[in-house]
Amino acid sequence: MASDIYQEAYQREKLLRKAAEQLLEDKSRELYASFEALQLAHQNLKENQKLVVQSEKMASLGVLSAGVAHEINNPIGFIYSNFCSMSEGLNDIHKFICAMGAVISEENDVAKIRAEWSNHFQQYDIEYLMEDFPSLSRETINGLERVKQIVADLKSFSREDSGAMDLVDINECLRSAVNILSNQTKYHATVDVEYGDVPKISGYFGKLNQVFTNLIANASQAVSENGLILLTTRCADGWIEVSVKDNGHGIAEEYLEQLFTPFFTTKPVGEGTGLGLSISHGFVQEHDGEILVASTVGQGTTFTVRLPVKKTV
Repeated sequence: MASDIYQEAYQREKLLRKAAEQLLEDKSRELYASFEALQLAHQNLKENQKLVVQSEKMASLGVLSAGVAHEINNPIGFIYSNFCSMSEGLNDIHKFICAMGAVISEENDVAKIRAEWSNHFQQYDIEYLMEDFPSLSRETINGLERVKQIVADLKSFSREDSGAMDLVDINECLRSAVNILSNQTKYHATVDVEYGDVPKISGYFGKLNQVFTNLIANASQAVSENGLILLTTRCADGWIEVSVKDNGHGIAEEYLEQLFTPFFTTKPVGEGTGLGLSISHGFVQEHDGEILVASTVGQGTTFTVRLPVKKTV
């Protein structure tokens, strides 16, 4: 009798254990399936975020394109003019050489050759051409270097960063942002830049360049005629600090806490997506840094990007 009771208890315990094991296995399968779904959703979110960031960058580039085209057109204009002048000058020099060749081939005496040389030298204004060519060459080279730099800065701004961090020169990163925005700022604001002695840090040049471009563009839109934008870099207490200060209309206190919220903007409809500061905030956090903001309505705004120096490759 006792053995029968024991046997029944054993069978019940065996069935319960089997049911528990089956339940555990089923739950494990469900959890694993949920984990895979979450991983896929996370990957899709990262891809979508990457697309949003690149779309915002391209939107910014679209806004900048007219100004950049003008910046490129200026040096191209005087490069073309210089080459036309040099071409005409070379043609006159060619005529001078041909004329003097004819004089020499006629076996004239030295006095005749000297007289013809002086005559043709003045006729074709050779002295002026010799004095003008070096300056034309320098201007042309400077113009070509200007175009080359603008193209390089645009390429840096629009490129997607690779997965690995590189050594980044913060001053060069800021200079690039100032350069591609120069046509947007120079007609209504003075941009003063004070570059401090800051070390290179490990980071993403393109992302930091986009941060500075966004902040300078916002400052440019905030100031009125004869506005002032002051950019400074310095190293203090283990941090690199990049300050973007303007004397524009300022930001109301109730909006300050929402500035880095996606799609929040104080700009009129059609003048901003509300993603610039949000994306910039994310990029700075990706570098273990922070963005600080201080503003007074009617006096201006200061954004300060702080990046830790300790990050090295």
